[in-house]
Amino acid sequence: MKAVIRLALEAVEAILRAILAVIAAFCRLLCVAPPSMPQLAQPTTTPEDVRNEYRDEYTREVANDFAHASDVGMAVHQYASALDPAIRGAVDISGLSPAQTDWLLGLREEDLQRLATAGPKACELAVSGKRCGVVGLPTSSVPQEIEGPSAVVHPARDLLMDRIRNAHAARAQVLA
Repeated sequence: MKAVIRLALEAVEAILRAILAVIAAFCRLLCVAPPSMPQLAQPTTTPEDVRNEYRDEYTREVANDFAHASDVGMAVHQYASALDPAIRGAVDISGLSPAQTDWLLGLREEDLQRLATAGPKACELAVSGKRCGVVGLPTSSVPQEIEGPSAVVHPARDLLMDRIRNAHAARAQVLA
């Protein structure tokens, strides 16, 4: 693909040079200075620079993505980010199970700093006993699944699911 684009650009450049040569010939006949070939500015960034910048930005975005962390992950992140023990005591960690609370309160200061740096999603994974990407962090003894949006009761969705089930049952009776 690069070769095709490069060949097309070289062809356009050759056509422009031919046009300028004709214009230069007319200018010499009229005793006027011929125009010079405009030079394209060379890009200062390389494709590797663009890829590296994109990769770095994506890594920062994913590491600190607050939109995809649950309330439990956010609470653990707030607790880990607090610098003063008095502030940590004010963080609401009531959403954690007793085992998760024991795990969080048993972490060393260095572990809390690494959790704070890792972001809320990593905190959510760590408190659930899953791999979170923080090396050397003690694992939570009792992994507990964090309830997601599927646990939320929604009357319209439940009504729709009932209608779908009824339609499937009616279709199965007709086919049988």
